[in-house]
Amino acid sequence: MLRRTKLTNRLKQCRLVLQKLMLRQLSYRLFPGHCLLCGSPSHRPRDLCRDCETDLPFNRPACLRCALPLPAAEQNTPNICGACIARPPPFEFCLAPLHYKFPVDSLVNAFKHQGKFSRGALLADFLVTELQYKNTLPELIVPVPLHWRRQFQRGFNQAAWLANYLGRRLAIPVDHSLLRRHRHTPHQQGQTRKQRLANLKGAFHLNRSVTGKKIAIVDDVMTTGSTARELAKLLVKAGAARVEIWCLARTPLEK
Repeated sequence: MLRRTKLTNRLKQCRLVLQKLMLRQLSYRLFPGHCLLCGSPSHRPRDLCRDCETDLPFNRPACLRCALPLPAAEQNTPNICGACIARPPPFEFCLAPLHYKFPVDSLVNAFKHQGKFSRGALLADFLVTELQYKNTLPELIVPVPLHWRRQFQRGFNQAAWLANYLGRRLAIPVDHSLLRRHRHTPHQQGQTRKQRLANLKGAFHLNRSVTGKKIAIVDDVMTTGSTARELAKLLVKAGAARVEIWCLARTPLEK
């Protein structure tokens, strides 16, 4: 009986996602937009012309666990990076559809530092496209939290905005208060992997139980994976059944 209820709920969820997708496609047919990269008219369900989308640096091939960009490998060969083999991450896998280089880095920075949300929505749609092919989706989306000082300076939390967008598109609830960043830390950008790990130790707090929950952690870009590891470790230790990471783009591993 429980299994049938879960299947019914999943079918309703898929139907809702499909209806939203059809409405978006219709709206673009009636009210065409413009490509955010070259400015040409676009009737597609995302603000990107076909040529510019073809030229994007998609993250393939990538590590199946942490989404680290890998050199071209033979087809059908399982790709697991050396770091994940030596030290498997506490999360199940990371989904990062794009490589963090031009023009993706420009789109991310415009979204993150200038509040150009159309860029965030454009990039998030690539995540939605890949997630629609998954058999099972998590029951909860959680954004990477910002310390209140950082959020005051920036004006918004880009991870929280992305989580809300993905939650609406995929019909999955978003919990903004589950995780809290209770210690203000220096900017991660420009630091080595070792410095980032030390920087994040004990920086996050879990506000309530997650026993048996399947959770997706959302962020904009994964660099060393230190933030994802720290949060996933916290959730798994608290009893989460499964943790996965969703981000817009992935960078090569820093030394």
